[in-house]
Amino acid sequence: MNDRIDHNSTRYHTPLRTWMFLLGICLLFGALIWWATGSYKNRLIREVYHDAKLELTTNASSLTLTLGHKFLLASGLKAFAETELSEESQLENRHFDDFASGFISSMTGVRNLSLYPDGVAKYVYPLKGNEQIIGVNLFTHSDLQVRQNAERTKQTSSMTILGPFELVQGGLGILTRQSISQNHHFWGFASVVLDIPPILQEAGLLRDKGIDLAVRAGGKVLLGDPKLFDKHASTLYKRVPLADGYWELAAMPKMNKLDSIISKVCMIRIICSFALLLLLAFLYVQMTQKGKLQVMVRDRTTSLVMANQQLEATYEELIATEEELREQYELLGGSEKKLRHMAYHDTVTGLHNRDYFQERLSSLLVHAKPTNRSFALFFIDLDHFKMINDTLGHAVGDILLQQVGQRLSSILTAEDIFSRIGGDEFTIILPKISDIGYVQDAAQAIIELFQEPFILQGMEYDVTASIGVTLYPEHSEDATTLIKYADAAMYKAKDEGKNNYRIYDSSLNPDAEERLEIKNSLRHAVDRNELTVHYQPQIEVGSGRILGLEALIRWNHPKRGLLMPGSFIAIAEETGLIVPIGEWVLRTVCSQSKRWQEAGLPPVRVAVNLSARQFAQNQLSPLVQDILTETGLDPAHLELEITESMAMQDRNWNTLAELKQLNITISIDDFGTHYSSLSYLKHLPVNKIKIDRSFVNGIAQEPKDEAIIMAMLLVAHRLNLTILAEGVETYDQFSFLHRNQCDEIQGYLFYKPQSAEQIEHILRQHSPEETLNRIKG
Repeated sequence: MNDRIDHNSTRYHTPLRTWMFLLGICLLFGALIWWATGSYKNRLIREVYHDAKLELTTNASSLTLTLGHKFLLASGLKAFAETELSEESQLENRHFDDFASGFISSMTGVRNLSLYPDGVAKYVYPLKGNEQIIGVNLFTHSDLQVRQNAERTKQTSSMTILGPFELVQGGLGILTRQSISQNHHFWGFASVVLDIPPILQEAGLLRDKGIDLAVRAGGKVLLGDPKLFDKHASTLYKRVPLADGYWELAAMPKMNKLDSIISKVCMIRIICSFALLLLLAFLYVQMTQKGKLQVMVRDRTTSLVMANQQLEATYEELIATEEELREQYELLGGSEKKLRHMAYHDTVTGLHNRDYFQERLSSLLVHAKPTNRSFALFFIDLDHFKMINDTLGHAVGDILLQQVGQRLSSILTAEDIFSRIGGDEFTIILPKISDIGYVQDAAQAIIELFQEPFILQGMEYDVTASIGVTLYPEHSEDATTLIKYADAAMYKAKDEGKNNYRIYDSSLNPDAEERLEIKNSLRHAVDRNELTVHYQPQIEVGSGRILGLEALIRWNHPKRGLLMPGSFIAIAEETGLIVPIGEWVLRTVCSQSKRWQEAGLPPVRVAVNLSARQFAQNQLSPLVQDILTETGLDPAHLELEITESMAMQDRNWNTLAELKQLNITISIDDFGTHYSSLSYLKHLPVNKIKIDRSFVNGIAQEPKDEAIIMAMLLVAHRLNLTILAEGVETYDQFSFLHRNQCDEIQGYLFYKPQSAEQIEHILRQHSPEETLNRIKG
C-alpha cells in the first residue's frame, strides 16, 4: 500500500472567474470611494468659501462704518465753519482751535483739520508740524490732482476724497474736502487729513483672520497681497462705496484650511482603500475556502481509510472486553447508587444537600472558566420560618420544607441544580443564562410560587421567601465569595420588606459588615441603657387637642450616634431580640406615662407597637397585665398597635380579645397596605385603624389615594371605629382629612417625634386654638 499522498496532484488552484470577480469589485468600489470622497471634498471647500465670504462681508461692513465715522468729522468741520460765518463775518483762530482740539483728542487717526478761505490755507490744527500748509493756494497748486480736486469740490456741495497718497509728515493717508458757503456764495474749503493705518486698525482688518485679505483704494493696495485682485475664480471680492469713489476688498480662504481639507480627504481615501483590500481578502478567503476544504477532505479520506483498516483488526477484542466490564459494573452499581444517594441527599426533603451543592458548584466553576460561560446562584431563605417552628412544632416545619421543595422543583429543569443546604435555606444554580432579564424572570417566578398559602394541619399559612442572587463571573469567580454575596443580597431583600429578591451589587458589602456589627451590638443595647423612646403627639382634628402619643424607639449607638428603627428593628426581628426590646419599650412607656400624670399633667393615651414575635410567645396578655400592675398605669391610657397581617390571623384573636377586655385600646397600624380585608373588620376586636402615610402623601396629588381614604373613613365610621391618619405634613392634607371627618391625625405638620422631656413641655404649653391658627396661617 502506498502511504504517501501526491500533494502536487491535489494542490488547489484559484479559478480565473474568482480573480475577475474580485477585480470587478475592486474597480466598482474604488470608483465609488473616489466619487464619494471627491464630493465630500467639494462640499468642505464650498463651506470654507462660504465662511470666507461671510467674513469678507463682515469686514466690508466694519470698514464702511469706520470710514463713515471718520467722514462725519469733515461734515462737522464744515458745519462749524458755516455756523461761525453766519454769526460773524470771519472766523477766529481761537474758536477754530477749540473746536478742532475737541475732535482730534477724541478720535484717532486724524492728522489735521484745515480751512481754506478762497482756496488758501489759513486755519490749520494742529499747527505744529503743519506750518508748511499755511498759505497754500489749492487753485494754483503745483499738483494737477489737487487743482482738479479743488475745482470739482467748489462746484459741488458733496464731499470729495483725494488719495490715498504719501503724507508729507510720513505715512499713508487720505484727504476729505467740502466746500463752505457764506450767504450762498463760495467762501472756501474744509479739509481733513486721515491716516489710513488707524482706519484699518479700527475696522479690525489688521487682526489675524481666517482669510487672506487685501484692501485697495484709488488703485493703490493698502493692505494684503495685490495678487488677490487678479480676478481669479477662487477670489472673493467686495466694494465699499464712498461719497467720492470706492474702496475694494479681496479675499481668499487661508491655504492651511484648504490644505487641511485635501489632507483629510486623502486620509479617508487611504482608509477606504485599506478597507477595500480587507474586503477583497475576505471575499477571496470565502470564495476559495470551499475548494481548499474539498482538497483537504480528499486527503483526510485517504488517511481515514488506512486507519479504518487497522481498527477493524482490534474491534473484536474490544467487544469482548466491553462485555466483561459491563458485568462487573452491574454488580457494583447497586451498592454505589445507594451510598451516593445517602451522601448527597437531604433526609427531610429528599433534595440534594450542602455537600452536593458545594461539589457541583466547584465543578461548574472549573468547566465555566475556560468557556467564560455565565451562570446564576440563587440563595433562598423562608420568611418567618422560625415562627412556624416555634408555634407549630418542628414536625410541621419539616412538612413545610417538603412542600417548599416540591413547589420549587415543579418550575426547574433537569439541568438546574436545586439543594437544601440547611434549616430553611435553599440554593438553585441556573447553569445556562442568556441575560439578566432571564435571571430576573426566574427570580420573580420563584417569588410568585409563594403567593399561594401552604396547608399545614388543615389550615392555610402564608409563607414567603427572600432571595439573593449572584452571577458568575460578573460578581466573583470564587465559590465561597459567590455564596457570601448571595447571602448578603438575600439579607438585603429581607431588609427591603421580604417576599422579594435582590441581585447582588457592590454596595451590599458595606451593608453586610454594618449589619453584622449592629447585630452584635444590639444584644447589649438594653443592658447598656442605649435604647430610648421618643413620642409623637396625636391631634384631634376638630378641636386641636392632644389625645394621645405614639412611642417610637431610638438607639443611641456608641459609634454611629442616634439610629432610627429602620436600621435595627429588622435585625431584632430575625434574631429574636425584638421580644426583650419590646418588653423594655412597653415597661418604659407605661412608667413614663404614669410619671407625667403624677407631675400634674392630664392623662393621655400612649400607643406602643407590638411585633409578631411578641404574639408568638403566647404570654403577651399576662405580660401586659403584669407591667400595668407594676407601673400603676390605668389600661385606658395604653394603646397597642398591631399590623394587618397579625390581626388577620385567627390564632391571635383570643389574645386581642383579652387585651381589649382590660380596657386597652387596640389599633391596626398601616391599614390598607397589606391584606386590607374589610370583611374582617366587623369581627376583629379592635378600636382604631391608622391610615398609612403612603395614602396620605397622595392627597391633592393622586385621586385614587383620596378615594381609598374616603372609603376607609366611611367603613370605619359605620363600624364605630376611630380612624387616625399618619404622616400629615401639609395644610392641604389636613384640610382634606378635616372635611371628610377623620378623627385624629399625626405628623410633622403639628409635631415631630421628641424626647420625653420635650413632650412634657409640649403637654404643658399646648394650646389647641393657637395650634389650629398656626397651621392655617
